[in-house]
Amino acid sequence: MSKQKKFYLLLLSTFLGLFCLNFKSTTVAARTSFTMGILENDKPYSYKNGQNWHGFSIELAHQLEEVTDTKINFQAYSSQEKMQTALKNGQIDFILGDKANFSKSYQSTKAFLYPKNVLFTRQDAKTKKLDKMLHKKVGLLESGQQQALLKELDLKPVVFADPAELLAALEKSQISAGILNDYNYYALLKAEPTLAKAPVKATKAEENAVLHRISDPNVLASSLSLITHNHPKINETLTKGIDELRSTEKIAELSQKYFTKDLTLN
Repeated sequence: MSKQKKFYLLLLSTFLGLFCLNFKSTTVAARTSFTMGILENDKPYSYKNGQNWHGFSIELAHQLEEVTDTKINFQAYSSQEKMQTALKNGQIDFILGDKANFSKSYQSTKAFLYPKNVLFTRQDAKTKKLDKMLHKKVGLLESGQQQALLKELDLKPVVFADPAELLAALEKSQISAGILNDYNYYALLKAEPTLAKAPVKATKAEENAVLHRISDPNVLASSLSLITHNHPKINETLTKGIDELRSTEKIAELSQKYFTKDLTLN
């Protein structure tokens, strides 16, 4: 074989080697791209500012990208129900949620965030104690994570699109109480101060509308983790990532940033 042919064969072999290496790298990159389901207008977890997504879930995903060497995309939904259906159908790879709301066919990381819940009713409500509400209807938001908790307490969850609809149903006695995580509850009181305290010269209707918080140790915090469906490998990757972020206090820092408190403590 001539030197010229050897040279061309060596050149071709090098080219094929580089092509295969590049193809392999592209294939691996494609395998490590996940899609996270998030909710629209779900402060402080996920919300849009201009064209960009912000919030606890968004920053958590970006932190996971760094420690797991993956690319995480986002797909937004208007309700928990739609997002959970997409997860079940394989349209997204994982979500942030309470494992108690899912069957055994779902996998999850260890819980790492524990937002507190607030059960409340109105001042004019006939029943203001949890033990008197057995089998009664309790309202929660479409973004809420309290379905399993309410069922465990023998209460009937009723979903509402927003706090205004929930309060209207409470006023009409269509539900006996409402439940929100404490962030949403205090955001509601801040937006509507008369729900926390009646004005000085309040009408009877304004006095009745003031919210009464129901204190009971059974109204526990939700336990949030990353949840997948029939994807043990993805769950394994996410679990390693969450464990690393927990060990370096990164999740606690995000909690302080978005909730002004450390919700990583159970």
